[in-house]
Amino acid sequence: MPIRTAAWLGDGDDAEFGIESEEAFIAATQTSCTNCREQIEVVCIHCLSGRDLETGEALEQFTLSNISSMDSALAATLERWRFFWTTTELEDGYFANHCPHCGAVQEDYLPHSEPGDVFFGITEAEPGSIEFTAAEGRIRVSGNFEFAV
Repeated sequence: MPIRTAAWLGDGDDAEFGIESEEAFIAATQTSCTNCREQIEVVCIHCLSGRDLETGEALEQFTLSNISSMDSALAATLERWRFFWTTTELEDGYFANHCPHCGAVQEDYLPHSEPGDVFFGITEAEPGSIEFTAAEGRIRVSGNFEFAV
């Protein structure tokens, strides 16, 4: 059951968020569970552009990982993906994909970290291998960003 509590959601000022984007998409694809090896759907947030709210730096072509908080508009968009929720099983709670077969947390940095990973170089992915769903309006999150290579 997804755990989405006030500790991870917010709609206050930008101080509680580190990144914003008005060109964000939920990227979804298939991969193997890191625990049971069954095929599962995983998602990440991919942004065409955005801004680092701490430095004001403009960002282009990046994915988000280890999301620790998000605004309620993005959370509502993500409700469609019922196996992407917050986890407290790891040291720091963050939003992550979970296996629908065995329940294992899929470490959020793994799909982004190495060539060949499903979200590494997302802009160069095989056509049709990743489904993109537009997030409505501006999103605000706290987490890490990875640039497309």
